[in-house]
Amino acid sequence: MKIINYLADLLFRYQRNLAILAIFLLCMTVSFRFTNSTTEWIWKDNVHLAIILVFLLIVIALIWVQIEKKKTFNLIQRIKDETTADQENTESHLEELSSRQREVFDLIMKGKTNKEIMNELNIELSTLKTHINKLYKTLRVDTRKQLKRFNDLNNHK
Repeated sequence: MKIINYLADLLFRYQRNLAILAIFLLCMTVSFRFTNSTTEWIWKDNVHLAIILVFLLIVIALIWVQIEKKKTFNLIQRIKDETTADQENTESHLEELSSRQREVFDLIMKGKTNKEIMNELNIELSTLKTHINKLYKTLRVDTRKQLKRFNDLNNHK
């Protein structure tokens, strides 16, 4: 198993070289010789060599597909891990909000404007902005749009 992992890592690192080799082999397979007024396939006398080149191309293509599958699997796994970590952090961040900040958060989620929130909570604009800034800082967002995305993430857990 260690040998397979070692080979996979090696192929990962040299995937670009694998592509160059495949292109070279393809060009070799379809090579022609032009003399005077005739065109002839280079491998017409050695068809078995052309078959070997095609076989090598197929092997390289299969290796390429396996490398891409492995990359995709690793990316999916990393996204899942990050999403899980984000979801766990989301709950703890919401718990850090004060009751008043949570009220402001809920009103923003309902689509209320700053003026409507000020009237409903009977607070000044400066106080509201302080709550909103603390909310943004605690939840690590910069805009209401990001705040709504944060809320959607938390509700779809």
